[in-house]
Amino acid sequence: MERLVRVVGLKKYFPVGEGRLFSRPKEFVHAVDDITFTIHKGETLGLVGESGCGKSTTGMAILKLIEPTAGEIWFEDKSVTALNSRSLRLLRKDMQIIFQDPYASLNERMTVGEIVGEGIKINKVAKKRERLERTATLLETVGLRVEHARRYPHEFSSGQRQRIAIARALALNPKFVVADEPVSALDVSIQAQVINLLMELQNQFHLTYLFISHDLSVVRHISDRVAVMYLGKIVEIAPSKIIYALPRHPYTEALLAAIPIPDPSIRRKRIVLEGDIPSSTHPPSGCRFHNRCPLRSTDCSSEEPSLKEVGPDHQVACHLRS
Repeated sequence: MERLVRVVGLKKYFPVGEGRLFSRPKEFVHAVDDITFTIHKGETLGLVGESGCGKSTTGMAILKLIEPTAGEIWFEDKSVTALNSRSLRLLRKDMQIIFQDPYASLNERMTVGEIVGEGIKINKVAKKRERLERTATLLETVGLRVEHARRYPHEFSSGQRQRIAIARALALNPKFVVADEPVSALDVSIQAQVINLLMELQNQFHLTYLFISHDLSVVRHISDRVAVMYLGKIVEIAPSKIIYALPRHPYTEALLAAIPIPDPSIRRKRIVLEGDIPSSTHPPSGCRFHNRCPLRSTDCSSEEPSLKEVGPDHQVACHLRS
C-alpha cells in the first residue's frame, strides 16, 4: 500500500513547573516518547489506550499544532518537521483535525456558514459565491440543511455540532484527517450515526484517518489497523482483525478483556491489572508496563523492549511475546 504519513522517533516532552527565570526545567512529562509508525493512503489507523497515554498529543504533534520535541514526521515524502511557517500553512489544506469537544471547538460568535467557510476564506481558494456554494454543499453532505448556515452553534445539539466540525475539516478537501475522539462526548445513540458518516465520507472523498479513541468497540468498527499506546509508547500495532482475535501484548489483552459483552450468558475471563499507572514524569525503567504485567520477568524491568515483527504487519513490544 502507498504510504501517506510516516512518523519516526516522535517525542513530545512538556516541562513541569515554572522554574526560575532563564533556568531550564528540571522535570518533563514524557507524553510521547520515541514512537514510530506509518499510515497508508486510504486507511484508518486506530490509536487506542488509557486516558493520558499520549494519543491526542501524538495527533496534534503530527499536524504540528504543538511542536514536537524530537523525531521526524513525513507527509507524502515531505518532511513536516523541516517546513517553515509558510510551507506548513500550504500543507495544512491537506491535513485537518476533528476535535473531541463539539462545544469547545466551535466559535459561538460565528455562524455555522462562517465556521465551515473560514478555512476557504483564509486560504483564498474560492471567491465569495463559490465559498457559499461549497459551504452549502458540505452542510448537506454531513446531514444538515442549507439554512443551518445562518444559525449559531448554540442552536444545535452535540451530534449536530460535531457534524459542523466535520464539515469544517472537509472544507479544503484534505487528504488526511486526525479524528481526536470525535464521538466520546456524544450520546451512544448518536455515536453510531457519526461513525457511519465518517466511513461514508472516507469512501466519498478518499480520506485517510488517524482515529483516536479509548473505546475499543468503536475503533474495531472503523479501523483497518490498530496501534495500542501505553504511557507514551506504542506497545502493539496490527491489522484490526488480528489484534482483536489474537492480541499478543499483555496490555492489549487486558484492554480487550474489559470490553462489555452484550450477551449476559457469555462469560469471559477478566484480566485485572494490579497497581497504578506510573507517572509519565518518572516512567519506570525497562518495559513501562512491567509493574502491572501479570507475565513480567526480571528482564522486563531492566531492558526496554522494541517493536518487533511477530506476524504479517503485526508488531509487538514485549520480551515474552516477540
